[in-house]
Amino acid sequence: MSGPVPVWVVTGPLGCGKTTILAHLMADKPPDERWVVLLNEFTDAGIDALTVAAAAQGAYDVRLVPGGCLCCAGEADFRRTLQELLAPEGNPPARILVEPSGIGHPAGIVEELLAHQAAGRLVLEGVLGLVDAAALPPESPSSPTTSLDERSELARASAEIADVLALAKADLATSAQRSAFEQYSASLFPTKRAAGFVDHGRLSPTVLAALVGESSIIGESAPALGSTRPLAHGLERARLPTAVVVTPVGPPSMRGERRDVQHLGRAGARWRFPVEVAFSEARVMALLGALPGGLPGIGRPERVKAVLRVGEDEWVLAQRAGEAVTLAPTAWRRDNRIEVQLAPGEPWHPQAWDDLWLRACRR
Repeated sequence: MSGPVPVWVVTGPLGCGKTTILAHLMADKPPDERWVVLLNEFTDAGIDALTVAAAAQGAYDVRLVPGGCLCCAGEADFRRTLQELLAPEGNPPARILVEPSGIGHPAGIVEELLAHQAAGRLVLEGVLGLVDAAALPPESPSSPTTSLDERSELARASAEIADVLALAKADLATSAQRSAFEQYSASLFPTKRAAGFVDHGRLSPTVLAALVGESSIIGESAPALGSTRPLAHGLERARLPTAVVVTPVGPPSMRGERRDVQHLGRAGARWRFPVEVAFSEARVMALLGALPGGLPGIGRPERVKAVLRVGEDEWVLAQRAGEAVTLAPTAWRRDNRIEVQLAPGEPWHPQAWDDLWLRACRR
């Protein structure tokens, strides 16, 4: 096989059914393709590895990385295993599936995979975040909180970093829990490619298709601001087409882009910058604090959201809604992403907004 190896990550809290999903994926894979599963377990007992191996169809390999967390206790083994699998002189698999331990933080794992992606060895096609119905947050995940226990913190990080979200064991969930999941999914930023259910250990077709959807590389196709309706309108919906204009932002070395959107009487845009670009937290907060009255000529924003890298491995979710400005840590690691939605009828001055975000960058 030539080219980068596609990778999926299945993350979520303890007991949410990650291994069952992997077993079904391995049972349904093309028999002539060799897939490799990297399982992270607390000990080296290998019980989950046996479960996945028993279900696999055709060529496969299941590798156990003990240690409880791939990004710290198991970091060296994880990195060494990836290097072995991706060595050009070896026999790279057709696909790699990664299951972090339910007590492992997913951000470090994604960062490690993105480093290999930057070297051209793999492509991180999708991160699936499983949500436990019994542990759905009582309030918006964007609200500041200081009382999260470790399990809640890991569940939040798993949902934030995911490209695709699924309600685990949805066949056992109540209608109220399904509704809570829909509201929770719709509140997350960046917007997920899709959200759906896991019934009897199987992913819904919408979720499975979305895992091979959008690339994290700037310039690839991506859902635009306003292109999806709220999840309450139907999880299996088709996306509504929205006319977008894609414009490069900043020098070519930054690989930034802006996608303009006109939707429901509102103008707005989404910016994306690769992970190599870092922003100044102080400048971002000053910019958000100055909106809307202190920056003439840009239009009155109704909502501003941004996930930004502000340090070597530090990312934040910055938001402004009305007069309220909030800043909180986030597990998102794919790219810098900014969304601006103006109030109805406000004029759109995209170049002025470009200049604002470029001035907030650290170069």
